[in-house]
Amino acid sequence: MAPDEMDEHELERALSAPGTAAELADQEKYVAMFRAAQPAAAPTVVVPMARRTARRVGTTAILAAAVAVATGGVAAAYSSNLPAPVQRAVHSVLAPLGVPQADPPKEAPPAEPEAEPTPVVPSPTPVAPPHPRPTHSRPARPSSTPSPTPTVDPSASPTDEPTSSESPSADPSTSESASPSATPTTSPTAEPTPTAPPAPVPASVAISSAGAGQQVAPGGTAIVTGTVAAADGAPVPGARVVLRTRSSVQGWTQVAVARSGADGSVSLSTGAIQRSSQVRLTSQGVRSANVTLVVQPSLTAYTETTGDTATVTASAAGGQSGDQVVLLTRRNGQLVQEATGRLDGSGRATLSVAAPLADRNYVVRLVGTQDHAEATAQVRVKAAAGPV
Repeated sequence: MAPDEMDEHELERALSAPGTAAELADQEKYVAMFRAAQPAAAPTVVVPMARRTARRVGTTAILAAAVAVATGGVAAAYSSNLPAPVQRAVHSVLAPLGVPQADPPKEAPPAEPEAEPTPVVPSPTPVAPPHPRPTHSRPARPSSTPSPTPTVDPSASPTDEPTSSESPSADPSTSESASPSATPTTSPTAEPTPTAPPAPVPASVAISSAGAGQQVAPGGTAIVTGTVAAADGAPVPGARVVLRTRSSVQGWTQVAVARSGADGSVSLSTGAIQRSSQVRLTSQGVRSANVTLVVQPSLTAYTETTGDTATVTASAAGGQSGDQVVLLTRRNGQLVQEATGRLDGSGRATLSVAAPLADRNYVVRLVGTQDHAEATAQVRVKAAAGPV
């Protein structure tokens, strides 16, 4: 179809449609102008133009122009308010009268390029809302006019306020925050209580002394001193130390307990000792060597001569009943045993010998046993009768 031709049905639909308010806005103005110009222009313009136009646009275009003039559409034609197909038809016929060409279709303004949104750096300390509640977005009302391509304002900054949209809101306020605050809450911490280092463990116990030269009088007591040391030789303070004794008639028996001092030393008393005994110190599974405390008995003697018999009586403190007592004298430079006896229950022994021809010195000896040491005493036996 040629540019100046148009579909009859399209023209018919356009002509049968009622005029819009915009098309009829200046109707009276342009009708008055047309009437004022018609008497002078009719003889010279209308007939020749009809012939030229009829040959170019055909019957349909002439019909459109006639209808437009008859229905008062001249004003609309001069103001370009006729539908585009009719405006083109009227312009093709009445162009000499100044009817303008149909306005070209307006193009939609070009869409501005979509600006990239400014990245938002999240706060290093996200704070959860105090009372998070889900936000339900209302669906947006559909618009009768399609909107152009949406553009993003680069200067716009994200907002936490929820907005209505057709899709569910992606704002984090629609759900409770599941992540805790990135800033931990520091609670005051009590100062740690300094603890003393663990005490060293005793590795050795040694007895420094026991009594006076490891001897004790019958029924006397002895002070046993010792030291407690760790594996590296350092003293062990505060260690529990036990003193134990053992005799010929009794096994190991605890007799005293004490704590070692700051230098690891300790002193304990044995209590009364009647028999020679062994002593030792123990501490936390370690023990000292055994040390023997010897009972040193005391022995006294006197003599009596009757006729040709001399009697020697000996008394021993610390001796035991049945202990042997001997009487000795020196002959030819050697000690010779002259008589022997045993202690009775009272610790006494009686020895008898032939009276010497002259006064003579004798030695009384209490033989040592496991319960006590040896003890001796000297007496002088008279040759004449009577006690010496």
